[in-house]
Amino acid sequence: MLNPLLFLLILLLVFSKINHIENFGLYALSGLVFWNFISSSILQVLTSFIDNASILKSINLHPFSFPLSAIVAALINLALTLVPFFILMFFLGYQLNFSLLAVIPLLLITAIFILGVGMALGTLNVFFRDIQLLWTTIIPAFFYFTPIAYTPDLLPESTRYLLKLNPFYYFIESYHDIFYRSVVPNSFNLMVCTLLALFSFLLGYTLFKKYRKGFISNI
Repeated sequence: MLNPLLFLLILLLVFSKINHIENFGLYALSGLVFWNFISSSILQVLTSFIDNASILKSINLHPFSFPLSAIVAALINLALTLVPFFILMFFLGYQLNFSLLAVIPLLLITAIFILGVGMALGTLNVFFRDIQLLWTTIIPAFFYFTPIAYTPDLLPESTRYLLKLNPFYYFIESYHDIFYRSVVPNSFNLMVCTLLALFSFLLGYTLFKKYRKGFISNI
């Protein structure tokens, strides 16, 4: 909980003056909570094979159980974290409405995306340990490349399309729709999120299934 709160304070101090966003605190917080969930959960899934190397070597347990347990734990942690953040969101002006129901399928889609990306990177990380270091290096860049501290229309129209090359853009904007704009997520963004989730899971599971026989000898 402290991580997004600290970032929220920084964003309020640095970006609130240059943004003409009504209720910037709610906008930033609704993006930060789920950005923190996505980025930290991918890292947890990514490292799940290496972190559980001793168990994997000593117990006949399917390796898929480790990334699966990592994403389940991340979802439970998010649910617990949302309790105080809902209080803060209400304080910042969030109004309860039926669009909140859309968060359930969106969280499921997000979890599948996280699991797929995490498994793909985690499988590669078993053989190339620099993958984890590379991911922790580039994820801060993705943070500033995602509209959390600003809205897309703050950028020049000629460069705005670059944001849409970022897969995290569609997820964060969907959460902004629910918690900031109080509407059901944009159908196009939701469709892109679904396709990204399916593609990443198929890619991640394919890599995992192909190379999991080499896990024991490399972890």
